[in-house]
Amino acid sequence: WLFNLPAERVEVVVHPQSTIHSMVSYNDGSVLAQLGNPDMRTPIAYALGWPERLVSGVAPLDLFATARLDFERPDMARFPCLQLAYDAHTRGGYATIALNAANEVAVKAFLGREIGFTAIPLLVKDVMQQASVGTPMNLDDILIQDEESRARSVSWIKNKKIH
Repeated sequence: WLFNLPAERVEVVVHPQSTIHSMVSYNDGSVLAQLGNPDMRTPIAYALGWPERLVSGVAPLDLFATARLDFERPDMARFPCLQLAYDAHTRGGYATIALNAANEVAVKAFLGREIGFTAIPLLVKDVMQQASVGTPMNLDDILIQDEESRARSVSWIKNKKIH
């Protein structure tokens, strides 16, 4: 998944300023960080223009105005979907497809005021637990799991109505 790293080698760091977008630790002890203003136009421009760099319209990062960089370990009780992402990564295969599909349906339902914010991880967990066991062998397997997970998510919303 992420550079074929096992879940225990992927560490999430909470960075409240959202200035550092990614970091990679090397075996010599150094860390390479990608910094920028907290604006989604930058990664969108990168994704659209790769391997070239597009002008995103985001102001350059002013390091002198960036007074501090704080880091915290994530509180899994506060971020239950992060724990679900780790669980899906560890389980692999169909669980990651179910997680993605259920999350997309849940967030859309939340934005449409069909469910409350705290229902998102409940829905995702339930749908993820129902995912097929094993690894998809082809695109059709992926699309079938995605479709089934989305249908389960919609059904969950209709039956639970948790706000």
